[in-house]
Parts: sequence; C-alpha cells; structure tokens
Amino acid sequence: MSREDVRARFARNAANYVTSAFHADSALLDEVVALAVPQPTDVVLDVATGTGNTAFALAPHVARVVGLDLTPEMLDQARRLAAERGVANVEWVVGDAQQLPFPDASFDLYTVRAAPHHFLDLDLALREAYRVLKPQGRAVFVDCSPPPAAREVLHQVEMLRDPSHVRSYTLEEWKRRLRGAGFRVDLVRRRELDWDFEAWNLRIGVPAARLAELAVPIETAGGRARAALRPERRAGKLWHAYWHAEIRAVKP
Repeated sequence: MSREDVRARFARNAANYVTSAFHADSALLDEVVALAVPQPTDVVLDVATGTGNTAFALAPHVARVVGLDLTPEMLDQARRLAAERGVANVEWVVGDAQQLPFPDASFDLYTVRAAPHHFLDLDLALREAYRVLKPQGRAVFVDCSPPPAAREVLHQVEMLRDPSHVRSYTLEEWKRRLRGAGFRVDLVRRRELDWDFEAWNLRIGVPAARLAELAVPIETAGGRARAALRPERRAGKLWHAYWHAEIRAVKP
C-alpha cells in the first residue's frame, strides 16, 4: 500500500480518532507523558499525531509541540480541537515519518504512538527520529507489540481490517532496530490491554457486517496463541488481550 493509499484511508475516518476511546483515553495518555519525562524547555515532535491526542497531552508540560501527520484531514481535526481548547503552543505540519521536513538536531523530544506498525520502512523512520533529535534528546515509542505466540493471528486480522498495516514488532525486534539506528535504549516494556474488538475495527471504517468474519482468526485460535489472546464474548461483543510496547530511547 502506497503513502497515498494510507492517507486516503485515514482521511475517510479522521473524525473517528477525535472520540476514539483508546486514542483519547486520559489514563493511557498520562502513561505516555510519564514515559516521555517532558521538561518545560522542551521542543517536541509528535509524529503521526493524528488528531493530536499525544500533542495535547504534552503541551502543558513543554515549550512547544509540533504535530506531524501524513493526512491533512487528521490535522484539520487537530487544529479545530486546538482552537476549541485554547492550546496555543502547538503547530501542525503535513509530513512523512520517513522523510521529516526538519533540520538536524531540531527537537528535544520525539514521540510516536500507535503508528509505527504502519511505517513502510521502520528503520528509515528511526534514523529520521535520530537525525532530528538533539544530543541527549529522548524518543518515545508506543505501538502494538504482541508476544510471539499471538503475533501471527493478530497480523492476519490487521491485514484484513486495514491493509495499511505493515508489521507489529516484538520487544526484541524494537531493541535491535533502535540500537541499529544509534539510540541507547533506556526502557522497554510490554503493556497488556483489554481490547474491544468491535470498537477497534469500526474506528478504521470496517463495516459492521464484516466484524464476524474478522473475529474468526481470534476466536478459533488454538494452543499458545489462544492462551495469550484469551478471547471471550461479553454481552455478545468480542474482547481479547492486546499489547503495546512502551519504549524510551536516548540519542547519545
């Protein structure tokens, strides 16, 4: 899938990300802020900012935030929210994580949440993150990271629900790739989430009529994959385990 295809897919569903129970969850955003350790003088780049949830969470703690996204319609929503909320220290830039439109050593803090699994070339995106950070700058990555036992089942579902998905990376793969880009890895952990399958799919624009089809790989998983996913129906809706990596790295 090309960048243009990715942009078009998210453009159609931009408004969904304003009210997404996951993306706008205040407790999860507080975790990102704690992971980032923001400083009052920081200039922050929030990549794949979407409708600006992470940017808005960081804005009260830093000097300035630049939210970058591939999809102009996402940034239109972010601008609207910034105006409504009176947030003045954010700006919005259309751009690609793999070709950042900024000079070297421009930022103190780089963040990206729930997006690297869409990057066509993660290693290139990591090298770009490294390039635009100042020495001793921090980088925070939060993204889907299932344990190996469940990864292939979730990958099958991801590709059916959203062809812009590329790959979810294990914690070991994240550490290896970050070190390959030059980073010192400070913290890597996996957070398990109780996952609402229906909301996850409707957010990206999957028709409700397809939910049963997409649920099959998860509900029929066996062995170690099933033990990890723990699928169950609650009031008719599918819930299962899902995982995010929470990572902090430093440019030496």
